[in-house]
Amino acid sequence: MDRVILIILTVVILLLITFGIGIYIVITRLYKQLRKREAEAIESIITAQERERATISREVHDNLGPMLSITQMQIGYLQEQTELSPQKELLTKIQNQVREAIRQCRNISHMISSEVNSAKSFQTVLREQVAFINEYGNISIQLSIPENFPSIDPDKGTSLIRIFQELLVNTIRHAEATEVSIQMETNPEYLFFSYRDNGKGFQLKSITTGLGIQNITKRIEIIDGKQLWNEKSGGSGMNLQVMIPVKKIVL
Repeated sequence: MDRVILIILTVVILLLITFGIGIYIVITRLYKQLRKREAEAIESIITAQERERATISREVHDNLGPMLSITQMQIGYLQEQTELSPQKELLTKIQNQVREAIRQCRNISHMISSEVNSAKSFQTVLREQVAFINEYGNISIQLSIPENFPSIDPDKGTSLIRIFQELLVNTIRHAEATEVSIQMETNPEYLFFSYRDNGKGFQLKSITTGLGIQNITKRIEIIDGKQLWNEKSGGSGMNLQVMIPVKKIVL
């Protein structure tokens, strides 16, 4: 009798183990499918964003920029025709504002149209972005990229460029920083980069609702990157460290 009970218990235990393994396999498959669908959804959003960026860049370059330039010339003509000092001062102020708007349009068009492709490597685009901001912005950026940096897939490279752009926009708008340091390193398995500024810092939980931070985190996650944010505040600056598998981004 004891032997029969032992056999029954053994069979029940084996069935439970088999059932548990089956449930684990099903849950694992469902989780992988969910992650895949989430990644596909994010990729679709990013693709749509890139198309929208291209459209906006063309509109700014082809329509808004020329319209502002014509307006600036018309204001210059009015200045020549006006002899009264108050009106001339007002026209000069308006002309300066239009000139600043033209500069901002040029900056916006340059930023949103930058992408990695067969003609421009990730390193080249990033260096151009840094040089552009150093020349026209109110912030100083130090960039370090090793000579043996690998060739990155254009789509992944463009995504990395967007990450840096979002970080820079966040720094310029909110951090009250004057300096930024971007350091990139690589080994056979991983690409590492750190982004630091000397601004006022932040609390991550207070800004994660913003689209900029969401875009950064999602773009990093979609290439299986690991991210570590420095959440200190009170003038300690912002610090983001990212580690990305090389196999996910290289050609």
